[in-house]
Parts: sequence; C-alpha cells; structure tokens
Amino acid sequence: MNHAKTGSCGVHSLKYSDKSVSENHVLDLLNVAVWAPNDGLREPWRFIFMGPGSTDIMRGLQEQAPAYLVLVVKEEHDLHKREEDFAATCCLMQNFRLLARENNLHVRMTMNDWIYDRTCAGRLGVQKDERIVAVLEMGYLEPTVEPAAAGHMPDLTFELL
Repeated sequence: MNHAKTGSCGVHSLKYSDKSVSENHVLDLLNVAVWAPNDGLREPWRFIFMGPGSTDIMRGLQEQAPAYLVLVVKEEHDLHKREEDFAATCCLMQNFRLLARENNLHVRMTMNDWIYDRTCAGRLGVQKDERIVAVLEMGYLEPTVEPAAAGHMPDLTFELL
C-alpha cells in the first residue's frame, strides 16, 4: 500500500541541488528552535534525522528529499499536558522552518496518513508512548533566475484615520 499523499495538492516538483543537508547544521538549527514555549519546560520532543545514505527508508512514504527530520512528541496521559506539548512542538517546528529559511535550507512540512500507522512509525524508532507530529522534508534548492528589478516604483501615500 502506498501511504504517500497523492493528488494535485500532494505532489510537488522541487529541484534539489547536490548540496547535502548535514546533521550538524540541522542540530545547530534545532538548538535555537527549541526555545519554544512549553509549560514546565517539559521539552517533550524528540527528533529522528535521516540524511545522506539513510533516506531510502522513506521511499513510498514521502516525496524524495535529500534529508528528513521526523518530529516526535511524548504522549502524556494528562490530556491538557498532551495538547500543550503538541502546541509547543508545532511552535518549535515553525521556529526551525524560519531558521532554515534564513540559511537557504528549504523545509516542507508534511503530515501524511502513514504517520498514524504504528507499524510504519515503529520502523523509524517511534516508541509506544510517542507520536509523530510531522515529517520535514529538507534540501537546498537549485538556484532560480531572479526576475529583473522594476525600473521606477510609484510613490504611495496613505493616511491613518
């Protein structure tokens, strides 16, 4: 069974460059991104990185990318803490995406159906008391041609009421 998301919304055609995504670079970004709000400083997240030489495990589950980062959160028994932890992990993910963008690293967040399949998740090392929040597909994009700058920009004025 192919668990990859299909259809016009799920297919993308990015051209990644040959530049590899290093584990150390991802770790540097994560060390800043973890400054996400979380009550009690629980830091309930864990990360599974797949880089050069280890991305084949994602074949048939995800679009092909040079690297993947699987965001995993511990499932608390307390529903309130569980929701807080999920929200904090999503904040961390957005921090990571913004930091990556500053470093010209393209990150595409996905939440395909297979992340809810315990067998698939278990193959990646997700524990019984954890769940996958999202999978980040990462890579450096091929440079694109920038459009020519506009000649003269009109002066715009506005007033605040």
